[in-house]
Amino acid sequence: MVEVNNKFIKQVLDNVIASDSNSKTYSVPSRRENLEIRIDNNVLDKLISNDRFEKMIKNLLRTKSKATQKEVVNISKRNYRIFL
Repeated sequence: MVEVNNKFIKQVLDNVIASDSNSKTYSVPSRRENLEIRIDNNVLDKLISNDRFEKMIKNLLRTKSKATQKEVVNISKRNYRIFL
């Protein structure tokens, strides 16, 4: 696991909702929306080491619809480059 210095990212990584052998589901702390991010274990280190993980999460929170109450974003080995 990569060491994290950012306070917001530490909060996200501490909020593990569910985990299995392939992925972990994190709850993003937000008052506006109930956002959950499911990330494959082999992709997590790449996202955190790139320092764009926080920007990606904040962008997802900013571009939400008013009608959306809950959203689950899946980040896997096939689609993680979209978020970089």
